[in-house]
Amino acid sequence: METTIRINTDNLTEQIIDGIKKLFPHTTVDINIQPADETEYILNDKNYADDLLKRIADYKEKKLTIAVKADELV
Repeated sequence: METTIRINTDNLTEQIIDGIKKLFPHTTVDINIQPADETEYILNDKNYADDLLKRIADYKEKKLTIAVKADELV
């Protein structure tokens, strides 16, 4: 059995560790920790991904510009 847990580190608790112990009792496990790839999560939602890719294309084609005031850059 294999499982992936995606969690914000602010939400890590002893209950999470206890849950892992219940999933894999009396077993040696590998625990790999790395930052989550948010791009993958975003692109898994087809509607959101399509909209995002269209906005990027529009920006590249100068159909859409983003105005930013100098004081907003700070």
